[in-house]
Amino acid sequence: MKTLMKNKPMTLAGLDRRGMTLVEMMISITIFAVVLGVVMGFLTTSGRSYSATREKVRYQQSMRAVMSLFTKEIRSTGCDPEGVGFDRFVVADLTSLRCQMDLNGDSDVTDLMPDESVTYSYNAGTGELSRDNGTGAVVILNGLTNLTFTYLDADGNVLGALPLNAMDRFEVRYVDLNMSGVTDAGEPVDYTTRVALRNG
Repeated sequence: MKTLMKNKPMTLAGLDRRGMTLVEMMISITIFAVVLGVVMGFLTTSGRSYSATREKVRYQQSMRAVMSLFTKEIRSTGCDPEGVGFDRFVVADLTSLRCQMDLNGDSDVTDLMPDESVTYSYNAGTGELSRDNGTGAVVILNGLTNLTFTYLDADGNVLGALPLNAMDRFEVRYVDLNMSGVTDAGEPVDYTTRVALRNG
């Protein structure tokens, strides 16, 4: 009978319950730390990438809004329903231009609503583009690293030395706007557009 007891299989109560050794615990902690480090690194990189992308999109939207306003006003430049004969462009330089239009048909270009005389100016020192409708300059875009205006005639030829003289300003049929900027996250953004004057 004693012999039969010795060959009896061990139950759970008879197993070794000492737990983990120190070496096993250190290996487990090391593996956990490596996995946690990889996961945290991935989350941090993803967060930075998301923030940079969101900032770039926001800045691109600001540039698009400026382009839309600029395009609308340049297309209307020279609108003269009464045939008064005012200058389309009073200023046409590399980083500034002033355009005029008689949008309400009252034979002058002095109205503020709608804006009939608008100046765009880029300040390279501050990186700001401002717009002035006659009531004072308002910054409409900042963070720019470069902005230039290029003036072309009806055949697409770039017009003379800047600032343009009165004769060359009369010949302007297209205006190119080239903008370069940097987001707060340091992402470069570039935009270029060519706008055709409807009146000319």
